Amino acid sequence: MPFYDYYDDLAATGIGRAWALGQARLALAQIRAAHPGGRTVLEIGPGHGSFAAVCADARYRYTALDINLRLLRAIQSRGHGGVRALAPLLPVATGSYDIAFASHVIEHSPTYREAAAFLAELRRTVVPGGVVALVAPDYLAMREDFWNCDYSHGFVTTRRRLRQIMRDCGLEPAGERYVWGPLHGVSGQIAGLTVGSRLAGQIARGLPGRLGERLYKARLTFARAVLIIGRVPA
Repeated sequence: MPFYDYYDDLAATGIGRAWALGQARLALAQIRAAHPGGRTVLEIGPGHGSFAAVCADARYRYTALDINLRLLRAIQSRGHGGVRALAPLLPVATGSYDIAFASHVIEHSPTYREAAAFLAELRRTVVPGGVVALVAPDYLAMREDFWNCDYSHGFVTTRRRLRQIMRDCGLEPAGERYVWGPLHGVSGQIAGLTVGSRLAGQIARGLPGRLGERLYKARLTFARAVLIIGRVPA
């Protein structure tokens, strides 16, 4: 999709890459705590490959699934498996992976019906006892920027709504927390109240050119998000 080529063209700074890797390490640490025996990972929507990199460092067998050929080829060029497809239908055999992970994907579902279908597909690809993990923006923190940052956002995500949809898809609670980019806890809350705040977004939107875009991306990075994990019943 050409819109996401735009994000690829906006090359990450060194700080931005460090933030992305920090987010990925935080997510993997929580997933590992929920399922320490898992070794195979399917990620939907790999982006620039930060989660792929930390999975490789931790010796997980990693596969990416994405519709954007440019992003997918970049992942494959680093030696990872790749499948080109458009969610929610995943051309993956039932019970193929220990872990299914999607960061900032489910909110792109047009309605709750498609979001539930996507989550059900993730559940299907995971073995009994495995886990499905999601990271999604918290609408209660994002507010207008939930809609402004990406025209394809549709399904409103909050901690409560994600907990509800996981339950309805037959996933058992295995962990949840708020995160602010690569941060959590008190340091994350401070970042969320400053660089990730609605005021920071308003200031960034008023600045021209790449400076405004960089500051806006920082606002989106440090706005509060939800990391939630559900277990497939054994």
